[in-house]
Amino acid sequence: MRIMTLNASNDNWYMDISTTSYMTASQSNLTSYFNMSKNKNIIVGSGHEIPIHGLGQTHLPPYPPLTLKNVLHAPKLIKNLIFVHRFTTYNHVSVEFNPFGFLVKDIQTGMRIIRCDSTGDLYPIPITTISQALNPSTFAALSPDS
Repeated sequence: MRIMTLNASNDNWYMDISTTSYMTASQSNLTSYFNMSKNKNIIVGSGHEIPIHGLGQTHLPPYPPLTLKNVLHAPKLIKNLIFVHRFTTYNHVSVEFNPFGFLVKDIQTGMRIIRCDSTGDLYPIPITTISQALNPSTFAALSPDS
């Protein structure tokens, strides 16, 4: 039986087809924030409950930005999770998974927005990938004088 270790926390976001909400451990990942007045919990795969402290919104910064609304803030989480179905529906994108990573494409144009590699059991969006998506490339074309 294979055991996956998930105790290493980082700032990456992870695509998750089995989650039912966006989730983050860090309030600083959110651009807007509302405290939760009721005691609500996230039930994780092991059956344990993790308390939710608040709710917010954030963006993954490629252009156009990809929006994550109603992100649950639960400080005891160890991974920031992207709810794939809501992500694709709200942002009008598709996500194509393969053994080497995944690709996010605009549904209307089919243009690639993000390409991320995966070497383990998870599909991360590394912070460096998000930063690189913000840096546009410049191309120049030269034509011979006629």
